[in-house]
Amino acid sequence: MNNGFGWSRLPKSFMAENTVFLLLTALIHNFYKTIMSRLDTKAFGLKKTSRIKAFVFKFISVPAKWVRTSRQYVLNIYSCNNAYADVFQNDFG
Repeated sequence: MNNGFGWSRLPKSFMAENTVFLLLTALIHNFYKTIMSRLDTKAFGLKKTSRIKAFVFKFISVPAKWVRTSRQYVLNIYSCNNAYADVFQNDFG
């Protein structure tokens, strides 16, 4: 459970604040594990045991922009990795 969530050193000296920190990071940890289990991690250059920092830099921090074309919004992703096209493909037709 030490995937870069900062659980080895608690941030505050008060127990109530540390409890909130641990609860929020446990919630984030569960979301992270769910996303990593459902995602094709090799397409993004990640492993199942990747730390949260690598996950943020390779999956979340991707330059993109919503563009309105022909009366609908399209998400333009500015990356040379084609794996994002599969994840964010939306076909409403």
